[in-house]
Amino acid sequence: MAEPEYHDAVAGEQVGSVWLPAKPDPDTGQPRPPHAPAFSGKDTAPELDTLRDSTLSRKHEPPPGQGPTLVWYRSSRRGSFLGALWVVGLVCFGLWVSRGFDFYLFGFWQIWLVILAGATLGFFIGKAENCAAGAEWVMENKVWVRTYELVKINAYPYSNTLNLHLTDSGDRKLEISLSRLQDDRRIWDYVYNGLLHSVVNNRADTNALARRTLGLPKADHNIG
Repeated sequence: MAEPEYHDAVAGEQVGSVWLPAKPDPDTGQPRPPHAPAFSGKDTAPELDTLRDSTLSRKHEPPPGQGPTLVWYRSSRRGSFLGALWVVGLVCFGLWVSRGFDFYLFGFWQIWLVILAGATLGFFIGKAENCAAGAEWVMENKVWVRTYELVKINAYPYSNTLNLHLTDSGDRKLEISLSRLQDDRRIWDYVYNGLLHSVVNNRADTNALARRTLGLPKADHNIG
């Protein structure tokens, strides 16, 4: 049987014009939230995704005092290497264009030092790709927020994706790209359910871009 569409979830309640899926148990993560809207990442099973490191020893520890880590993502060596190649290609293309589409520049060894530096940067950017979520929290590196206690949810343009700025009632702040949250669809499902509950139940502030791109409802006091 096909998984239900977002608003067809059985576990939940109607709050005004918004269907609010049930909040999962903080320890078991059940009932698992339905697929969230605005997803544009890969829907690949972890064991089949060669760009991620699924080694159990690399699993994130949950934040202090929070429920267990339910889903997590780390870039694999292959993913980091591809990130390095992407940066090298970008650097080479930029140099080529800046010099009038002439290849003579690549005959200088100093240019290859610049390219090597770009490759190294790209590799470590790739290695830094990580995100984890529990039923009630989301974390990138060691920075985390409680997703059902958000008071601000704002989105801003960032490169080729959106950057979400999240603030919870404990004044914890997390700035994270939408693409990072969508490296694993289950992370996005858990996080989005928290965003939706925070807007409906906590009247969290949102800006217009967050509402438009994520399909969040608008509260009377929301900004933008």
